[in-house]
Formats: sequence, structure tokens, C-alpha cells
Amino acid sequence: MTKLSDTQLMVLSKAAAREDRLAVAPAKLSKAALAKVGTSLVARKLMREMRAKSGMPVWREDEDGRGVSLMITRAGRKALGVEDDVKASKESDAAPKMQKRGGGESETAAAQLEMITSATSAPREGSKQALVISMLAAKTGTTIDALVNATGWLPHTTRAALTGLRKRGFMIERSRANGEASVYRISGATTAA
Repeated sequence: MTKLSDTQLMVLSKAAAREDRLAVAPAKLSKAALAKVGTSLVARKLMREMRAKSGMPVWREDEDGRGVSLMITRAGRKALGVEDDVKASKESDAAPKMQKRGGGESETAAAQLEMITSATSAPREGSKQALVISMLAAKTGTTIDALVNATGWLPHTTRAALTGLRKRGFMIERSRANGEASVYRISGATTAA
């Protein structure tokens, strides 16, 4: 697939982060630029057009003045490296809340990761999401810059992936010491989203 522009990536990542998977038009883009971005994403089958219903964000209006919305497709989510299957997210939403283990035992990062991924929909092995989760599960955590270098994503796409993981039930904590870059890590507990 050819490289996507920053605007296209921003539109895709914001749509992927939304629960309804719909694109919201950036406020600073002209109508001509919106039309160009939307047309290119639809032509690449990364998004699809649908008739806008009440309460849905409208991307553009058709010839008859009716609203048209853009929804991210499976190919669009795959291009971002985020959750590939909507069914998996519904299953993780239905997962029961996890109980804390008794006795105040300290668990290793590997045990925590196993506990977390068993309660949520685990990403495909070898995928960029799996790489992000393994970096976040490390005892020392990781920075946005390290995630960007490892995945090849832009910083805002990486942040959107972290938001997606939070929505799937991963507890991601952020810490910052002495003016250094923020460090992100998966904490030991998860919640049902």
C-alpha cells in the first residue's frame, strides 16, 4: 500500500479510536481538502461512505443535500495496526471483571501479561499491536519515541493505539521523572471496558 499523508493517518486513527468507527472532519480543512482526503480513503477502501443518520458526524453532503458519513473499514484498521476484528472487541467488552489475587503476592511481568491478555482479546502474534503490548509489559516500560521507532507509526497514531488498548481493558499508566520523556507501562490489573 502506498504511504498515507499525515491528514489521512489522523482521520483514520481518530475514526479507529471512536466507538462508532466514524470519521470526524478536521475543523481546519477546507471543503476541497476534505473531499480530496475522503475520496482517496474511500478509493483505497480504507473507509466507506454511508448515509448519515441523526447524531452521526457528517463528512460531506451529497447532491441532494443529505449527509454522508465515513466509517473506517477492516483494511483501514489493519493499515493502522489496530484491532482487526470488531467481534473481538465485543467479546472483550463482555469479559468479566478480573479479581485481584489474594495474599498480596507480587507477580512477574510475564504473569501479568498472561493475565491481561487472557481477559482481553489478544492481538495476532507478530503484529505491531503485539509488539506494543510486549514493550508496555516490560518492567521498565517504554516511551512514545521507542514505540514510534519500533512500529514505524507516527506519534499521533501510536497514541491512538494506546487509547485503543485502554478501551480494550488494558490499564496503561504514564509516569515522568525529572523532566524526561513520559514512560508508559501496563499495570497489573485490567478493567472491563
